[in-house]
Amino acid sequence: MSITNTINSAATSVANATSTTASTKKKLEATDFIQMMLTQLQNQDPTEPTKSSDLLAQMSQIGSLQSSTDMQTSLKTMTMQNSISNAAALIGKNVTGKDTDGSDMDGIVTSVKVVDGDLSLSLDSGKSMSMANVLSVAPSTAKAAA
Repeated sequence: MSITNTINSAATSVANATSTTASTKKKLEATDFIQMMLTQLQNQDPTEPTKSSDLLAQMSQIGSLQSSTDMQTSLKTMTMQNSISNAAALIGKNVTGKDTDGSDMDGIVTSVKVVDGDLSLSLDSGKSMSMANVLSVAPSTAKAAA
């Protein structure tokens, strides 16, 4: 069995395993690629063994993949923290926007929460508005009156 066929069959196995667990949203990780490399080594043709330079290149690629994944996770976290900070600055201010049905709504922001990865502003009316649906921000009329 050639190296290419081994890699293709290992990749197919991992892809099938990933698709069967798609409901749990399992993603390929560095350990999955290491497992593929081990499968490749176990099934290689003894008359044409894999070159050590090829193995080092694959390990380097796995390291790069893991670094990219870690950086992407860090960037997502930083972006969410920045968004929460921006949304928190709206607490006590009057916002106008649209609800999930597209109807106009407004109110004073009382708190901020993350719901399914989306920022949601809790209003004094008891309703919630997605941060993405905010159309305008103004100082609170309650504060102006006080």
